[in-house]
Amino acid sequence: MTGETHRILGYDFARGLAIIGMIFVNFKTVMVAESDAYLYRLVELLSGKAAALFVVLAGVGMTLMYQSAKAKNDVGKIRNAKIILLKRAAFLFVVGLSYYSIWPGDILHYYGLYIPIGVLFLSVSRKWLQTLSFLLIIAYSASMLFFNYEAGWDWNTLEYTDFYTVNGFFQNFFLNGFHPVFPWIAFLLTGIWIGRINFNNVKIRHRVTLVSLTLFVVFKSISIFLIDTLSQLSPTEASDITYLLGTTPMPPLFFYMITTSSLAVFIISISIYISTKLSHTLFIKQMVSTGQLSLSNYFFHVIIGMLTIKLFFNKLESTFSIEFTVVYAIVFSVVIIFFSHIWRMKFKKGPLEYIMRKITG
Repeated sequence: MTGETHRILGYDFARGLAIIGMIFVNFKTVMVAESDAYLYRLVELLSGKAAALFVVLAGVGMTLMYQSAKAKNDVGKIRNAKIILLKRAAFLFVVGLSYYSIWPGDILHYYGLYIPIGVLFLSVSRKWLQTLSFLLIIAYSASMLFFNYEAGWDWNTLEYTDFYTVNGFFQNFFLNGFHPVFPWIAFLLTGIWIGRINFNNVKIRHRVTLVSLTLFVVFKSISIFLIDTLSQLSPTEASDITYLLGTTPMPPLFFYMITTSSLAVFIISISIYISTKLSHTLFIKQMVSTGQLSLSNYFFHVIIGMLTIKLFFNKLESTFSIEFTVVYAIVFSVVIIFFSHIWRMKFKKGPLEYIMRKITG
């Protein structure tokens, strides 16, 4: 295989990892009440990271599509590529909202604005993409001084009670939902930046891997140090300090955004390396197929994965043990991995990917 093929396989492999990660996190979020159990905290480590990786990879895909059209040196093809992206944004927005009552933590409907904003930056230089992402993260974190992040939320049930009001919908969509456009758009811009990196160049790939891992370790360490030090100085404000300086996804503040962006880049670069070296193995082929059907698999984990439990047990929200939920997530992940591989042996596109292509071009 050529280096270009390896590069694309690496992105698909990373998408497969993102999908599996989201299955574990989302099943845990819906099916299990908050707990201090070790297994619960282990799954919680993936929260906000798998979904962020998914968004970063969406930015990568946009860049590859744009560059493919640009390489033909045809203004019409470039314009058509952007129009297709906008149509797909609308499609994902509708699909995501269609099952919001089942899964309010959906990420697809946020793509309805992620992608149109990303289209505006497809030709912006890598330097400005990095700068803008950083400024967005800083600005959002600073906005916590003036904005009530908890507005609209019932934290006991993780329900956004104002979602079906005009103000509540836009506030959730842009500022304080599960994956708000601001600052999550920074993940998409990171993906657009990543899509321009020549990972075929071993030196560049090694540098990206090392720098991204270093950034993750450094900022994670700073976060831990600051929380520990300041909490000892002000024990009564420990929860607020953790809230502001921690790396949990809600709210998506500075240390979460920086560490998660760095981790996503690291995982992508490692995925490219692994898929290059082991592209002939069955596991890599299966994970690549899972990533190539990422949209269908995401849809299935809600419509099939969550509804199956609700129909079979006549209950779903916060009523299962973390042990049962993890076992179920493992079984469901294995099923979609095998399904994806078998499907890709017979068809070029996944079910929902095919429908999207037919509708949007």
